[in-house]
Amino acid sequence: MERWVPFRRSRQDKVVDLVRRVADAGDPGEHGQGVEVVVEAPRTKWWRALFNRDDTLAQARIVVTREGGEVRYPFDIQLVTAYGAGAAHRLGTRPGWAVSNSAGMAFVIQKGTHRTGFDFEELTAGAVAALARLRRKPQERGWRARIDRDITRR
Repeated sequence: MERWVPFRRSRQDKVVDLVRRVADAGDPGEHGQGVEVVVEAPRTKWWRALFNRDDTLAQARIVVTREGGEVRYPFDIQLVTAYGAGAAHRLGTRPGWAVSNSAGMAFVIQKGTHRTGFDFEELTAGAVAALARLRRKPQERGWRARIDRDITRR
């Protein structure tokens, strides 16, 4: 397992580098089903978690490569939060993006075409922005990211 890379919410360049590294390698992952970059928001303060009933870690799992190491649009970002499958619909939409509640999981999806090239900065910004919005008053520090090569999809 890769180590966690800490970053500030306003400085996402380390996460963009992780996404780009996976995409450039066309990494199929350990099981040939793709690789994700996991972005994790800091835990909420204990007293806020108590009143909001949210002490879980919030993650955005960016699907960078798919089966066989393929890199293509649309890019899916699975949101793993206390809001469950309804998390994506709490966000609303932004231009070039869609939201989905599929099979009990929440996703935000970056749309695009291969003709325009891949916008990994926007992909990363979308993942962090989604977590920040779901977290309410998110901290600047305490964010982290890592590459997950041990993916098995149904």
